[in-house]
Amino acid sequence: MEQSLVTAIEQMYNCRVTRLWVRRTVWHCETNRGTWIIKGYDDFSLAAWVTRLAALLHGRGFTNVVRYVPTIQHVPVFKWNDRYMTAMEHLPGRNGSYFHRADIMRAVQTLAHFHLLSSGIPYGPPPETGVPLLAKWEKRLEDFQNVCTQLENQELPRTRLTQLVQSNASHIQEEANYVLTIARNSLLTQDYKDALRDQRISHKDLASHNFLIHDKRTSLIDLDAAGYDTPIVDLVQLLNRALVLQYWDMDVFEQAISAYREIRPLTEEQIALIFLLVRFPDNFLREVNGVYDSGLNPHVNRVEYYVSILLKGKKRRASFFSGYERFLYQASHQA
Repeated sequence: MEQSLVTAIEQMYNCRVTRLWVRRTVWHCETNRGTWIIKGYDDFSLAAWVTRLAALLHGRGFTNVVRYVPTIQHVPVFKWNDRYMTAMEHLPGRNGSYFHRADIMRAVQTLAHFHLLSSGIPYGPPPETGVPLLAKWEKRLEDFQNVCTQLENQELPRTRLTQLVQSNASHIQEEANYVLTIARNSLLTQDYKDALRDQRISHKDLASHNFLIHDKRTSLIDLDAAGYDTPIVDLVQLLNRALVLQYWDMDVFEQAISAYREIRPLTEEQIALIFLLVRFPDNFLREVNGVYDSGLNPHVNRVEYYVSILLKGKKRRASFFSGYERFLYQASHQA
């Protein structure tokens, strides 16, 4: 055990630590007061923000989110080794999986409840310049184009992954540019401005493992990326990841939108925009760029497997978008 951290926890929480071990980027801590998750931050403002956001959500009745344990000083943050530490109550449950349709629907419903109660929250992270989703995607596309140039110039090692990237690069770039061209002139910009006006918080990190499922309860964890943005970005991120693993099943899209709308309204124009944005090849760009950021990283085999899944569903994906003209944002926007 990290003895100095054990001592700090025991002092700050007036407890006895019986076990402490590292798992990924956090510590699991067993104490005589229960099991906690200890997480450290380099930036005090981020530690203060996530703990405050969680407390506000609990105060509004959204209890399916992490709860922080206050120290003996009645604050949720303490300092250790120049880091700002927090202790979260351990939430039971298994990680959600977008391979399972039932998990997707539970995640969507939990997200809708989160969005319903996450407006009117002041003093969040400073708003970003421009529309954050567009800026992020434009940067991802630019980085991918740089990767393609390096591959063409044979500046990177030749692997099966590089072959997959090169053989699909043209199609990926066409899809990305198609979506960005329409999205820049869509209602996304106005939705983002509305989110800033309403002080509306989105989660922004909806990997399946950030949903914990236990009996009838589905919890949303890890608020580190949460900030001001339109809820549309969360739905797009979740559906983009889920539909890949559901092989672009239109029933999944329709059921997810329906499950969300039962809790929080969406206009027809917003649904059409979501349908457009889900088309952006974000998963491919994110995974490929991540491999080549600093040379071939140790996760290259996992990424190669995931990219092969993406490409395996290529025909289903094309059918998904070509067969449902009523959702096309371009058509509805021009009508």
